[in-house]
Amino acid sequence: MNVAVAGLAMMLAVSPATHLSIQPWTGNDLQATTSAAAKYRLEVSGKPQAVIRLQASGVASGWLAAFCTPKICSPERVDVTIPASGQAVVQFELIREADTAPKQSTATISENGGARVSVPAAYRG
Repeated sequence: MNVAVAGLAMMLAVSPATHLSIQPWTGNDLQATTSAAAKYRLEVSGKPQAVIRLQASGVASGWLAAFCTPKICSPERVDVTIPASGQAVVQFELIREADTAPKQSTATISENGGARVSVPAAYRG
């Protein structure tokens, strides 16, 4: 094995990349969330104890993106500390705030290391 390949393998083993995945929310709503929102399960995996800065973009005008934990919802961005398991779960919401807003919105969630995930369209009339 050459030195470059060995070095790359060591970097990947020591510093796992952050991975984001999104699915529809299944389960009980968190206390801090709103019933009018489209809800998603955002899974963030990475190096334990790493602080991952998440940010939503591409949200339609008149819609609000929120990252929710059992205690608080944070609009547009949030910092998540990865637990020892290597995976954190955040409830992500798209909320139509204005009657004049488009009836659907999508979003892109990105993190400070470059990982990103597209959120499926949310519809609210």
